[in-house]
Amino acid sequence: MKKLILCCTGTLLLFACATGPKQPGRVGQMYFTTIAFDVNGDEIATASYKQIDEAVKVYLKDPSVKVEVRGYTDSSGNAQSNLRLSQKRADRVAKALQIRGVDKNNITAKGYGAEKPIVSNNTPEGRQQNRRVEIEFPYPDK
Repeated sequence: MKKLILCCTGTLLLFACATGPKQPGRVGQMYFTTIAFDVNGDEIATASYKQIDEAVKVYLKDPSVKVEVRGYTDSSGNAQSNLRLSQKRADRVAKALQIRGVDKNNITAKGYGAEKPIVSNNTPEGRQQNRRVEIEFPYPDK
């Protein structure tokens, strides 16, 4: 069984890992895409619902899988506020998945605040990329 991951950030994000940068879309066993959030906000940008719709389409090939939604923030602000905001973002994306057909009993949403940045928070661009939500579930082989 393969994995599907949806990463939601404020900008198009190239993922760097041990195998090199990854473009949004399916890469091997993983799937990456982006969703926009404003600073201190939990509203999903209208244009980003296309990426959520694509994730749901893949999920619906095997709707028995468990979906994990993880929210993150940049390092601006205090840790407690960031934790609350990251949870709101994760909940917002989880609700969007549910509305589109993902069984709410199969979704777990958790906020992690500024933990696990994917790039440095030293620039506005880096902070924007760290404001993200990741969705992970097994990529159906069907």
